[in-house]
Amino acid sequence: MGQLMACATIDGILVASDSRAEVFPAAGETEFVTVERLLPLGDRAVIASAGAAEAATLAREFADFAKGEGITDIDGLIQAAVPFFSGKVDEFFRKVCEKLPPDPVINLYLLLAGRREDPHNPHRLFILWDRVKPPRVEYTEGTHIFTLPRRLSLEYQLNSLVARGAPLAEVVAVCREAMEKLAARDQFIGPPYHFWTITAQGLMKL
Repeated sequence: MGQLMACATIDGILVASDSRAEVFPAAGETEFVTVERLLPLGDRAVIASAGAAEAATLAREFADFAKGEGITDIDGLIQAAVPFFSGKVDEFFRKVCEKLPPDPVINLYLLLAGRREDPHNPHRLFILWDRVKPPRVEYTEGTHIFTLPRRLSLEYQLNSLVARGAPLAEVVAVCREAMEKLAARDQFIGPPYHFWTITAQGLMKL
């Protein structure tokens, strides 16, 4: 499954991920692989993946597509992402159904986060996921905090930080500590861990 964390504060957005994904060989036990879950989209947005390892492949393909098309603003990215992923997921499921029973549950999750020049709503978070039945892809706009899998205690802590206007650096520190603690007790979460911020100064990998 992996772990995603995102938090939008008055200063900017933090997006964090681990790098562990599970694969299912034709025979034998589940295996873990290292994947790149978090990728830049220009200098004001990122895409992150969770769930099956194939989600990271879809994220990479979209990053390449967006770069080729010159799409860097978060509004344009979400408009392009839904039809792009709908086509890719249909293709993916056709291949999967050659090996697995019809309508398998794969669990592909993608997060788009970015900043735009809007003083009233500069930070945007979008969550996309696959469905067994059409439409193959759904999405929703998040508020200011997102974790997947859900970590309610961490979300509560982050919400408290946002409410009191804590600096982005404090949010980063809390998420770093949380990622380490989660990985210590959950074999599905593993290093390397990646932390990116999106601020008025642009995108930065920490």
